[in-house]
Amino acid sequence: MWATPALASFHIVIDPGHGGVDKGAVYNSIREAELVLTVAQKLQTLLSKDENFTVTMTREKDRAISLPERVKTAEKANADLYVSLHANAALDQRARGVEFFFQNNMPSDEDSLFLANQENQAIMNARDLHTISGGDELSKKGDIAAIVEDLRRQNRMFSSLRLTKALTTIWENDENAMQATIKQAPFYVISKTSMPAVLIEIGFISNPREAKRLQQKDYQKDLAEKIYNALVSYKEKMDNSSAKNLN
Repeated sequence: MWATPALASFHIVIDPGHGGVDKGAVYNSIREAELVLTVAQKLQTLLSKDENFTVTMTREKDRAISLPERVKTAEKANADLYVSLHANAALDQRARGVEFFFQNNMPSDEDSLFLANQENQAIMNARDLHTISGGDELSKKGDIAAIVEDLRRQNRMFSSLRLTKALTTIWENDENAMQATIKQAPFYVISKTSMPAVLIEIGFISNPREAKRLQQKDYQKDLAEKIYNALVSYKEKMDNSSAKNLN
């Protein structure tokens, strides 16, 4: 009888936005950097107690850390998921709700340069490549690399969207929760990471009602629990998909 192999734990990087001299959005006594760090620490505690997860924090205190450093932390950890936490603010105090952003389908700067290089290479190939030894082989390798990279990008986008849907499902099942929406935007940290990623705006500190809730410890705990439950749901779906693919 074959034993069922133990499923590996999911390695999640939690990224509390801003920090140090960068306070993020500030509204009255609320500072985004401090608020999201508090929620991130509560989420870290929940995940650390679950043997199915491994956790890395990009920052564990109020310190400045650059966007490239945040991405580097995730890449070095070889993480399975990247979760960035932020708080929103708007000139219109009526703006409200939680927003989930996943990787945009627009190419990032590096991707644009890569595609431009491919186009330039194609032009050179058409004109001169047949006079270069091994030119056809180089062209084939370039085409394969482009296809593989495109497949990886599409897989990251699909998995990121799946994660945001798991999050919205948790919010929709709670009639007392703030409204939640899924959006796309080319945020650096979720565009540059090689793993599925989501950026969560946990609420508007510029909305007086939401700001009051966001300052409450019980509500901060509730936010962390909702995100944790969504991550559990996401992992279960991914594990089931992997198991089916192995059969």
